Amino acid sequence: MNKMNINNQDVNNLSLNPNAETKSLIARKISSYYNGRNITPNGLRLAEDIFRIMVKDVEIKVRQVLAESLKNSHQLPADIISSIINDIDSVAVPFIKHYPDLSSDDLLKILNIPSINKQKAVADRLNLSHELSQYIAEKCSEEVVGVLISNNTSNIQENTYNTILNKYNNSEDIKKRLVYRAELPTSVIVKIAHTLSEDLKKRLILSHNMPSNLASDLVEEVKEKTTLRISEDYSSDKQIEELVHQLYSSNRLTSNLVVRSICMGDLKFFEYALVYLSNTPILEVRKTLFNPAADFMVRNLLRKAFIPKAMFPAVFSALKVIKEIHFDCRKSNRRSFAHKVIERILSYSPNNDELSEEDIRYLVSKIS
Repeated sequence: MNKMNINNQDVNNLSLNPNAETKSLIARKISSYYNGRNITPNGLRLAEDIFRIMVKDVEIKVRQVLAESLKNSHQLPADIISSIINDIDSVAVPFIKHYPDLSSDDLLKILNIPSINKQKAVADRLNLSHELSQYIAEKCSEEVVGVLISNNTSNIQENTYNTILNKYNNSEDIKKRLVYRAELPTSVIVKIAHTLSEDLKKRLILSHNMPSNLASDLVEEVKEKTTLRISEDYSSDKQIEELVHQLYSSNRLTSNLVVRSICMGDLKFFEYALVYLSNTPILEVRKTLFNPAADFMVRNLLRKAFIPKAMFPAVFSALKVIKEIHFDCRKSNRRSFAHKVIERILSYSPNNDELSEEDIRYLVSKIS
């Protein structure tokens, strides 16, 4: 036992005062000997027998110290590993996260233990395999998947990202963790880009090697949303017309911005934008937009304002929702309105011609 650096005083202390502190000290010493280079075969067997006793100790602190001391060991006997893994979370979690010799089968068994903390410990392991990442994405909770994404050493391939996006497409936490991940496939960036908050879009642009056209689109989108927030604060026609005039004069009154405004329920901004872009008086614009039998006149007005034909369904969907619910963007919820417009677009069928999936994704991206 001397080779374990356990002296007579340690033995006396353990026999006279076998409390948690004394046993914890012994656990650290034996673990240090076990992990050292000078251990003998007899010492190895003796140390392992002591571990088998300590993993069953009634004192939680003793088991915690032992698991912590052994987490960087190698080739521990299976029964000792099993005892630690199946212990309470405060004992098992550090060991599960760090012990290097856990096999894929071991880790799969842990992922099926009904303990979210143990599952998170697996998701946070260094260099987690693609197969285990996929299993976590398919079988585990959002909280565990979030830890997996934040673990930049985990191997997550494109099909796993697709699984995550399909399951958690409305989760802001998952999107945030994806944006803050060190590397993302371009396909994932494209899928989430237009669904992010402005802060996350900025982070995405700064942190990832994005296609230049997508980065430009996102920068423009942030500017558009900022502009419409300014418009929302204005109450009078004069203020809104002045804002539109400034945008028009500086060549910033884009089709995207104009269509986004009506899809967010900002009717006055949309009306004055058409005034400037089509050179049509405000009274005529309003008369045209709300003439129930004048869809063709609305189309002509949009063409005159150089609004792309692909955006017409979004405009008509928004106008119909405004008419139905008498929407006022200064008194109502814009997000709720936008969702109603999206629902309209998804079922939109002008002249019985269905929109293509690409058209729908494009229009929805301009509203979300």
